Amino acid sequence: MTPERALDRPTACEDNPIFQQRDQTALRGALTILGMHRSGTSVLAGTLRAAGVFFGDVLDGALAPNPKGLQEAPSVLFMHEDLLNKNDGSWHSPPVELEWHLLHYAVRDLFIESRRSEALWGFKDPRTLITLDGWIEAIPDLKMVGIFRHPAEVAMSLHRRNGFDIDKCFEIWHAYNTRLETVYTQQSFPMVEFVNDQKLMDSSLDKLLGTLGLQPSLTERFYDSDIPQNTGPGIDVPSKCDALYRRLQDFSL
Repeated sequence: MTPERALDRPTACEDNPIFQQRDQTALRGALTILGMHRSGTSVLAGTLRAAGVFFGDVLDGALAPNPKGLQEAPSVLFMHEDLLNKNDGSWHSPPVELEWHLLHYAVRDLFIESRRSEALWGFKDPRTLITLDGWIEAIPDLKMVGIFRHPAEVAMSLHRRNGFDIDKCFEIWHAYNTRLETVYTQQSFPMVEFVNDQKLMDSSLDKLLGTLGLQPSLTERFYDSDIPQNTGPGIDVPSKCDALYRRLQDFSL
């Protein structure tokens, strides 16, 4: 983005007091979830909501292809979709370069402004991995948490849901998770692996909440192992995906 473009855009809410660390004993500010589609981002968002993070109105199970809802703010989802489209890309074909336009800046800043009164708020959309630079520009101290899933399970899930061929599914997995690895190496943050094991997921999510200074809900467990999963599919994983997956495992809690 050129300096001239930067001057043209609406200013971000840099003076917003919720972006200041006013109390060193409590997590405050904005938080985003980083992870690709079909990788447990909704589970992580639901867990954070149950622990007290404000997400506002989100797409629920009645409007989304997920029994417990996508946990995504419609305004962010639709803005991201348009942003990718305007850059000749899509969620399943991320553009090489991304240029934000005035409309996208406006939607972003209005969304941030609408959270002004919340001490700790979050948002989730897998496309954030592609659009992240624009959010960090507005919220320099944006907090992040990450989640990833075995490439074969994601590939089969995308194949069954979207009808993509398996090779394309693996390419999408690699594109998103390469970005996840890059962001993590620049600024480490809590990350967990999404697996189909209730006890292990509960333990991992509780540990993640602990690193954020949050307490898990005693009455609500968002993860549900009874929801159909694409577990253990017997398909070969490309070597580059397998190597990346193992590196992400090294980063996880």
